[in-house]
Amino acid sequence: LKMQPAEIATRLNDELGADNDQGMFVTMFLGYVDLTDGHLCFCNAGHNPPVLLADGGCRFLEMIPNAPIGLWPGLEYEGEEIDSVMDQPLFIYTDGLNEAENRQQEQFTDERLLELLESRHYESARQTVEMLREEVEKHRDGAEPNDDLTMLCFKVTKKTIDTKNDEKGA
Repeated sequence: LKMQPAEIATRLNDELGADNDQGMFVTMFLGYVDLTDGHLCFCNAGHNPPVLLADGGCRFLEMIPNAPIGLWPGLEYEGEEIDSVMDQPLFIYTDGLNEAENRQQEQFTDERLLELLESRHYESARQTVEMLREEVEKHRDGAEPNDDLTMLCFKVTKKTIDTKNDEKGA
């Protein structure tokens, strides 16, 4: 039986929170997707909410507001599930995206992120990440990055499942 994301977060929190006098912490979104049916099990630990792109629109996932990892040992993290993300791209990112600042210290914003994801036709996960990387660079307008920027986008499709089966010789 595999460990659930909430259990992993709880264990990580206990380890990183022990003797953490400096109050260091980390935010994270962790989960796994069943590639046969798109079922998503996840736990969000103080991280930005991922964006689910579906039916010509997009929305931030509404999630339980678990604390960042490392602050309070003994905290029990709560996990969540989505029945299926099949054929719905999921975009996960660090706050280096929405909080990216230009030379006037204006942030990129959650609103701009949603607007771009809604206004651009989804072609692929790679295209989505590249488009947003370019938009952040344009927004910065020469300003140095004020934070790290990590992005992940994926889409589970029937084709993905068929490809995995082909690789196994099925």
